[in-house]
Amino acid sequence: MKTPKLELSGKVDWRNLLGSFLNHIEQLNPLALIGIGAVSLVLVTVLFFTGGASQKDNDATLQQTQQVIERVNEYVQNLSRVLTDQQVQELAAIAAADPDKLMNLKQYVSGRIPDLIEIDLYPAALEPLRATDLDPFGYAVLDMLLVAATSGLAPAQIHGKGAESYLAMAVRVGNQEDPRGYLLAKVKPDGLVSTFRAAVPDSGEFALDQYNGRFKSTILSELAAAPAAAERIVWLRMPASLFRVGFLQGTEASASMDVIRPVLFVLGLLFLVLGVLLKFRPQRTNQASATVLELHEDSVQITPSTQAAASQNDLSAHSHETGSPALKQAPSAGQAGVDAGDGLGAIELPDLGFNLEKSGVSRKKIMPPVELVESIFRAYDIRGIVGQTLDAEVAYQVGQVVGALTLEANAAPAVVARDGRESGVDLIQGLIRGIASTGCDVVDIGAVPTGVLYFAAYDIGSATGIMVTGSHNPPEYNGIKMLIGGVTQSGDQITDIYRRIRSGAVRVGKGKVSERSMLERYQQRIASDIQLQRPLKVIADCGNGIGGVAAANVLRAIGAEVITLFDEVDGNFPNHHPDPSEPKNLQDLIEAVRLMGADIGVAFDGDADRLGVVTSIGEIVYADRLMMLFAEDVLSRVPGATIIYDVKCTGHLHRVIEEAGGKAMMYKTGHSLIKNKMREVGAPFAGEMSGHFFFKERWYGFDCGIYSACRLLEILAADERDPQQVLHQLPNSFSTPELKLQMREGETHAFIGKMQEKARFADARVTTIDGVRADFADGWGLVRASNTTPILVLRFEGDTEESLQRIKDIFRLQMLAINPELRMPF
Repeated sequence: MKTPKLELSGKVDWRNLLGSFLNHIEQLNPLALIGIGAVSLVLVTVLFFTGGASQKDNDATLQQTQQVIERVNEYVQNLSRVLTDQQVQELAAIAAADPDKLMNLKQYVSGRIPDLIEIDLYPAALEPLRATDLDPFGYAVLDMLLVAATSGLAPAQIHGKGAESYLAMAVRVGNQEDPRGYLLAKVKPDGLVSTFRAAVPDSGEFALDQYNGRFKSTILSELAAAPAAAERIVWLRMPASLFRVGFLQGTEASASMDVIRPVLFVLGLLFLVLGVLLKFRPQRTNQASATVLELHEDSVQITPSTQAAASQNDLSAHSHETGSPALKQAPSAGQAGVDAGDGLGAIELPDLGFNLEKSGVSRKKIMPPVELVESIFRAYDIRGIVGQTLDAEVAYQVGQVVGALTLEANAAPAVVARDGRESGVDLIQGLIRGIASTGCDVVDIGAVPTGVLYFAAYDIGSATGIMVTGSHNPPEYNGIKMLIGGVTQSGDQITDIYRRIRSGAVRVGKGKVSERSMLERYQQRIASDIQLQRPLKVIADCGNGIGGVAAANVLRAIGAEVITLFDEVDGNFPNHHPDPSEPKNLQDLIEAVRLMGADIGVAFDGDADRLGVVTSIGEIVYADRLMMLFAEDVLSRVPGATIIYDVKCTGHLHRVIEEAGGKAMMYKTGHSLIKNKMREVGAPFAGEMSGHFFFKERWYGFDCGIYSACRLLEILAADERDPQQVLHQLPNSFSTPELKLQMREGETHAFIGKMQEKARFADARVTTIDGVRADFADGWGLVRASNTTPILVLRFEGDTEESLQRIKDIFRLQMLAINPELRMPF
């Protein structure tokens, strides 16, 4: 069907009409037109700066809202992490098949969620369920289960009011094709509201509610004051929940000013253009006048379609800059607020001839550059606090020297990687720029464990690998580990980097930067050499470190049955600190191994170069005892070899190595120092008490917690005995874990110097290679200065409890004699 045409009775002489229009315009004073246009444009400029203050306030409030949402969302996400954790899923699947095991599930989840009220397990078949048969909020519960059935996770929401209310979250157990059931966790809602109020600035201009899009919202935390006449409430929805955060937004600047400014701009430009044309064109024909008008129309025409498109583009750019959710259409005039899905739709910007997405200034917080300080150049690596002593510019300067050293050693390319800390993204970019600026080629393998970085350095290069990692340190720390031409940088080599930066002794060039994935190659290399003789059930605690990207896959590839804990990489380490040498950090693993009936549990630190182990009965097997097992295995193939261990290890280790036909060598603590000593003496294996194990036999001689776990499982699977029996039979004594005595920066090494000079231990063999170690006939004690933090590290061991206490008392007296103010940790 054709659209009928609208016909006019008579023809319009457009040329005469335009000419007539211009003739009238020519009667006006050109200077007056120019003056009016100039005044209008000046007024627009004034309004832009004065009226824009409100918009800036709105933007600041929006940023604050995003921060509040992030804090509250983290609380909700912690709940979902627990319910979707592989161990919880495994326990739920077991309970679904055997209801008698439901109590194991409840006990475990209650340990992970302190505010848990109840956790219910529903069957995979939801059809027979009736809302009236469920709890008082059965319809809402059933709706959550149905959502979890299709999506895997139902949005968090609060059911009920007052004392009977609870925060609910539902997840599917198993996959969508074969669900095993559905978990519904009920949590006290106080934690959610408390988290919100703790995140809200003092202004109190924020509210929290629950809204499902159908019924009236439920206010969880009200605004401190009702909106004023020139304000409205804008709601932003939190992901994976029905919760919204509301904030007050001024309407005058965002609405009226956005109309007045473009109108004045157009009128001012119109008068100014006409005035200039009339002033400087003495003769005008109708045709010329028409051309002028066409030019003007092309310059300033604003159509509904272009204005809408510009508004959408500008709002998208605004959303991108602030990190807010996508912003959609504006509400109707009578709408009191904006729903979460609508965001800031009421703010419409006219087409002013420029693109906010291109010209907008990034809202990322710009940190001032930090000053390069010598203190971050430590014994084993470079390490500092991001934003205080370490940033991308410092990494760039380090990269300049590393690139030069790599070229001087003829060991290019430099392979680089980072761990899972957020600060690593900027640091590695600075490092790459610095290395490449010397003419040294760089291969970036992304976010991977340190062991993968070292493997890649040997596999695709000349054994040069640079790792950006904070290891087991708190989230605000980060650092750089360096392997150049197979030599791990340590001691004077690291302090020389600082001196070269200060002296400006760097090269200038343009190195090639490329990217490469190495995880699959790393996994294939290990699996091609290690295959378990029998399957073992393993719990692997990644501690939210970067080991989560590889550990489970590698362990499965060698034939283990693996259940992971905290394998989601999160540089803030929300569950526990990733340091397996601390017993408190192994409690989740101990509990999981017991509940799941696993053969063994393994744990990794933040960059997965260290290993911690617990047995099926929850016994922690410290690294020095694991070294006995590793040494015996290696010496069975390399008889008479030298095995190196650090000063913190048990006195039994020396005897076990000698009895296995090896040569025992005690050496300084520090992964860099031990690796270089291995190269010097040709040792096939070394280890230290912190959980670093170095295999040269069948491997490359570097420390990798994941590879060490594979070697351990290989030994245990080849033994017919239960792994717990194998580990339990290793020689043991009464001992302490590593004890730490905090001191001020610069005090530790001075104290150790005095201790080495003045301490006297009767009937003991004293070793001062690293601190002071005294070996008695029935035990030993050690005090040494950490090379990474300002602490004294102590460890004691005795054949009996009495001898252990006696040795501790001897060291206490000797240390207090040097400094009576010490607050001893034992």
